[in-house]
Amino acid sequence: MSSKSTLSAAELLELRQRLDAIDSGIVDLIAERQAVVTTIAEHKLKTGLPLRHFEREREVIERGMARAESLGLAGGLARDILETLIHHSLGNQETHKLTQSDHGQGRRALVIGGLGRMGVWMSRYLDMVGYIVDVADPAEKTTGFHLVGDWEAVVQDYDLVVVAVPLRPSNDILLRLADLKPRCLIFDIGSLKSPMREGLDALRKAGCRVCSVHPMFGPDEIGLSGRHILFVDMGDSEALAEARALFAHTAADCVELSLQEHDEVMAWVLGLSHLVNIAFASTLAESGEAVPLLKKISSSTFNAQLNVATQVVCENPHLYYEIQQGNVNTAEVTGQFRRILDDLAKAVAENDETSFARYMGAARERLSTPNGDNDDTTERTGQ
Repeated sequence: MSSKSTLSAAELLELRQRLDAIDSGIVDLIAERQAVVTTIAEHKLKTGLPLRHFEREREVIERGMARAESLGLAGGLARDILETLIHHSLGNQETHKLTQSDHGQGRRALVIGGLGRMGVWMSRYLDMVGYIVDVADPAEKTTGFHLVGDWEAVVQDYDLVVVAVPLRPSNDILLRLADLKPRCLIFDIGSLKSPMREGLDALRKAGCRVCSVHPMFGPDEIGLSGRHILFVDMGDSEALAEARALFAHTAADCVELSLQEHDEVMAWVLGLSHLVNIAFASTLAESGEAVPLLKKISSSTFNAQLNVATQVVCENPHLYYEIQQGNVNTAEVTGQFRRILDDLAKAVAENDETSFARYMGAARERLSTPNGDNDDTTERTGQ
């Protein structure tokens, strides 16, 4: 290696070739790691061990961070790399476990709205765990599943019916199902439950096996490790248990809520987060020519917020409106947000540093407590 301040063309080429060899070695090691993970996954499948081991994940990450720091590297770099590897490893283990589980055992499932984004995800998932899947959807899209034209005429033929249509028509479909009284398990996967309360109650009163499900993630998820699936109890414990069993082979965190609790929580988890990001993105958009410049000189905080806000505004605006408009708790949450925003703006306008700092201090204290669970070393949440 030359000690000169600049490198010759030959020396630069040699270094680049060395980098290529290192990069190839990294990929080879990742493949070797994945082969070991696959062997462990097969052992877990045969012995019934849980897919996820949080203590082991934390141990791997902390050891990697310590190793990186001992070599003069940032511990955060090792953490990011290892978290990514663990996430993909869990996804691969999960897929392997699902395909081996054969949970559906040849039973039949109908996904109403099966050509929508989450409907497609649900159809593929059920197919993966062994169901024979049909879809019913008026949309003109190609699908690998059998497309049912008149689902009402054949609904009695299924062991499972999933309602995966937009929020507004969901209630009507649930009401129609209550009239038909199919003997199978029925659940929706809507982001809100209040707009379909009438239909869910009608199914319960009709003696149908019904519960309500909310996957807290998008349709592009590879694995469900650290993701949440919410289950709303409609008074049928056996239906609830059967719905939960559908996801028992995943690494998803399953949470049971009442119908009222679900929408109260969603007012914060979805309603507030969506509103903040839409307002942030819209404010930037109205700045006009400033947007390109802001991207060039932005901070890490701004970039993180911009990335999230961009993802939000690229989603279906009609669905996001329904999440705001259809939740009876929205007014309370948005009212509190506006009050605090006004207080912060007032503190700045009146040179009231004490009040401004008090808000930040109170938020930091609350969000950094164990119950606040702001440590995402091994946990990942999503929608």
